[in-house]
Amino acid sequence: MDKILNKIGLNLDEETKLTNDSTFRFGCHKGLACYNKCCGDLDIFLTPYDVLRMKNSLGLSSAEFISEYTEPVIHHESKLPFLKLKLGESGSCRFVTDEGCSTYEDRPLACRYYPVGFGIYKNDAAVGSDFYFLIKEEHCKGFEEGREWTVAEWRKTQDIDVYDDKNKVWMDIILNKKMYSPDLEPDEKSLKMFFMGSYDLDAFRSFVFESRFLEIFDVDDEEQALLKNDEVELMQFAHKWLQYALFRKPTMNLRDA
Repeated sequence: MDKILNKIGLNLDEETKLTNDSTFRFGCHKGLACYNKCCGDLDIFLTPYDVLRMKNSLGLSSAEFISEYTEPVIHHESKLPFLKLKLGESGSCRFVTDEGCSTYEDRPLACRYYPVGFGIYKNDAAVGSDFYFLIKEEHCKGFEEGREWTVAEWRKTQDIDVYDDKNKVWMDIILNKKMYSPDLEPDEKSLKMFFMGSYDLDAFRSFVFESRFLEIFDVDDEEQALLKNDEVELMQFAHKWLQYALFRKPTMNLRDA
């Protein structure tokens, strides 16, 4: 997103910021001269649920997807490791075809939001509250046609609420790190924990069931069965564990010594 904002020179002020009730006109279809042009020369950062959906749609393990389709970066505001999509040699997204996105049903959250951008206030008066803005790139013709949307309607049609719900705890972790210890450089152990708990579900599953994890943490049989058979449950459990491991929040129950 930072690369988009830098490219279009967007300077956010109060008039630029949108709410759920704000309206805009937009349409995107193959008949537009700009079709697919928004899918290149971008940093598309991935959330944990993005990785889960995309790896499953491609029939890959977490490690295979991460190795083949992503590259790691350090998020400059939180100092935590993120993943972004690895672009093709031409600078375009590798999932783009002449017909559009080949993984459209499982496209990342950033792509679902477009042309809407999302941000969080950092001032004390509105900590944790979010706002929206339009990303208007010079090549985009989508603002010249289509129906009028509210931001809330756009979010609903793009299944953004589903993604936000699955990523909520993870996003809270990022926000807490940015708000309370933005200059603290995590040690190597913390970086590895965060990366595994965020993106590498297969490694996290092995960590839970093949280490001393279940001797340390009290996880009942019903929840263990869920973690073995439901990757979304496993992902969200990983985020609870990260809250405990990184910030010592009381999100995990320890077994009696």
